[in-house]
Amino acid sequence: MLAEKKALNLEELESQVALDLPDREMLLVTVIITNLLNNVSIDVDVKNNNVAVQVCAVVTALSSLVSAPLSCEIQQ
Repeated sequence: MLAEKKALNLEELESQVALDLPDREMLLVTVIITNLLNNVSIDVDVKNNNVAVQVCAVVTALSSLVSAPLSCEIQQ
């Protein structure tokens, strides 16, 4: 036999405790884009792995369009 659920009254609702969680610190991911022709690189810090992957995808696509070969590396 299943027990029926009873609705909470106002006092029971107000007695419940809810705690706010602190903001979660997001680790930065560094995207390193290097021009392989002259070995010049730039570092770009992002907070999201998906953004880092998208940046490298664009760099890889651009590498075939520009005269200088580019590389992209993701470091945490």
